[in-house]
Amino acid sequence: MPELPEVETIVRDLSPLVSGRTIARVRTTGKPPVFDRSTLSPRLLAGKTIERVWRAGKFLVFDLGADLHLTVHLRMTGNLLFARAARAAERTRAVVEFTDGARLVFADVRKFGRMRLLRGDPVQVLGLGVDPLVLDDARLRELVRAKTTRVKTFLLDQRRLAGVGNIYACEALYQAGIRPGARVGKLTRAQRGRLLRSLQRVLRKAIRHRGSSVDDYRDAEGKEGEFQKQLLVYGRAGLPCRRCGTPIRRVVLAQRGTFYCPVCQR
Repeated sequence: MPELPEVETIVRDLSPLVSGRTIARVRTTGKPPVFDRSTLSPRLLAGKTIERVWRAGKFLVFDLGADLHLTVHLRMTGNLLFARAARAAERTRAVVEFTDGARLVFADVRKFGRMRLLRGDPVQVLGLGVDPLVLDDARLRELVRAKTTRVKTFLLDQRRLAGVGNIYACEALYQAGIRPGARVGKLTRAQRGRLLRSLQRVLRKAIRHRGSSVDDYRDAEGKEGEFQKQLLVYGRAGLPCRRCGTPIRRVVLAQRGTFYCPVCQR
């Protein structure tokens, strides 16, 4: 599933390409419907001009003026591809056609991705927590106070931190030297500091390398990211830790495969 770095990469790619363009129409295909049940009518998109493209957690947000926003959640296999002319894409679910002939194609092999047209602050409407890239120690301390949740589970809770998924939670915990099953409310001040620094460092580095293509992720031009080549624990069960040589272990936490080093993460 595309996480914060992948979505941020797509946002940065699309912003100069679609900002200022006016939507002529939106075509959708197949079932289940790509627009979720709580959406405003997609017909409202016709004639709207994209004013800004930004990220809210794992969502792409297209500002359309008059407090109207189109949000896109790529889920497991979704891709947004920009084309200046007609372009075919496997399992196309929606096509945003612009008045100048350019198109934005939403392709999704497994059909879990969703689009939604809404009014109001997308962060509030979608119930998202704080963005980890602007998180500071005081806010983190407030979020974890008295919590008995395991730290890995906490990192994946989009109501607390919006944008972190399984890959970068595993990587950040490894770099912070914290066991994924540790209780988040029991972390020391030093551990919290290491976790915050590691999380932000991993996310920013992944953005610089245009995300991780471990499954189906592609950028707005259909190209793979590069950060998967630098993953230290994710997907490396049984392989030696790059620091100490101990085999990386895999357990299941929060219904996700979780990778860690039993020696470097205590």
